Amino acid sequence: MPRFAIGDVVDKDKTHSGTVIAIYTTKEGEQRYAVDMEGYGALQFIMECNLVPHGTPQ
Repeated sequence: MPRFAIGDVVDKDKTHSGTVIAIYTTKEGEQRYAVDMEGYGALQFIMECNLVPHGTPQ
């Protein structure tokens, strides 16, 4: 089950924030997220373990 939902604001490695726009599962069963990263104008496909809820203390 995905940890984040579409529309959630997340931080990648606690350094860059963005909005989850899609969630999918790899053939290996791992969750991946398509994240619209703020300031980049591009999507990044990120493993769940590299994301934290936006605003989480570092």
